[in-house]
Amino acid sequence: MKSIIFIFFIVFVVGCNSHENIVSVRQVQNDSPVILRIRKDRTAIHSLLYPIAFEFKKNGNREISYGENSYFAKNENICPGTAGCYLRVDDNDRYLTYSYRKFDGKIKYVIDKNDTIKESMSVYYKKMINENKDTIHVSLKEFNNHFKYIIDNFFEGDSIYLHFHDHKRWIDVPLRVSFN
Repeated sequence: MKSIIFIFFIVFVVGCNSHENIVSVRQVQNDSPVILRIRKDRTAIHSLLYPIAFEFKKNGNREISYGENSYFAKNENICPGTAGCYLRVDDNDRYLTYSYRKFDGKIKYVIDKNDTIKESMSVYYKKMINENKDTIHVSLKEFNNHFKYIIDNFFEGDSIYLHFHDHKRWIDVPLRVSFN
């Protein structure tokens, strides 16, 4: 009886652990600026585009390509989710290689209805009005240093599912997005 239980245990453990590590993913720094955009009626900053980047590589000999992502914002009322997040590679070749390839992107946050964020961005709003600009670029370092409260309370906790395809099935990789 003990040997039967032992055999079932081994089959169960081996069966559950035979999961293949098909894709490796890591979030990396994207040094592009944060882009602030003003509303059409110029009454407030409408949105900000926060830069993100990931590196992907394949771990086997299959052809695997990056397909798309599903973005889940902690604060749904400031981020349109998947419609507000994209990742692209410079050469438009979405196929993964054995070396890491960088995919840059942006997350769009619609901030014009959030009084806390609008008030924090008022310096940039005034600058945009004074200089008659529709957009303004803020270095990522400056943004992260000056707006830690916004990042911690409105952005941190977002997650992304990266969807890859190997011509037979979808491979989903869930990640929590880091803003540091």
